[in-house]
Amino acid sequence: IDPYEFRRLNIADERWRGVLDAAAKAANWTPKQTRATTTGSGPVVTGRGIGLGTHLQSWGAAVADIEVHLDTGQAVAKHLYGAIDAGLVVNPAIVESQIRGQLVQTASRMFHEEVTFDATGVTSVDWSTYPILRFEECPEVTAIVVQRIDERSMGAGEEVMAAAAAAIANAFFDATGVRMEQFPMTRARVLAAIRRA
Repeated sequence: IDPYEFRRLNIADERWRGVLDAAAKAANWTPKQTRATTTGSGPVVTGRGIGLGTHLQSWGAAVADIEVHLDTGQAVAKHLYGAIDAGLVVNPAIVESQIRGQLVQTASRMFHEEVTFDATGVTSVDWSTYPILRFEECPEVTAIVVQRIDERSMGAGEEVMAAAAAAIANAFFDATGVRMEQFPMTRARVLAAIRRA
């Protein structure tokens, strides 16, 4: 069953459905059941995933479009869509900026960021040993505020991040047919997961 339809059939709460529908609509979600479609002439596969999640109290949903290079293991997000229901949003432009930041930070965490240790302590102490997303890898982002004028205002700080992480992981599965068991999705881990499958 299509992942979006699966969630719609199993969610009764109108606020979860509201963000799910808003993210899917913004991404122009179309139902599909096939996966691992090759783009271009090289070994690049694309995938699309959807996810729901929250940080503390608001409702978040996301859609991710990613590409995975099967020879190098490089996975990149091409476009991320994030929707948030934070009740009455007094300044939608600020919340949209929050969503954009959350989507970019989630991509950075899913593809690069990891604290490493040795026997004496933390070894990821600079931008070489703790890499972050670079400008050339930054996905296009679309932020959606689901306005609830009759509800109390709630938090919008990191509410879309869990949804975006799930959407990226689901997009990877859609592209490759493989579930990642460890993050970030480094090239070595992606290649190892594909080889195990």
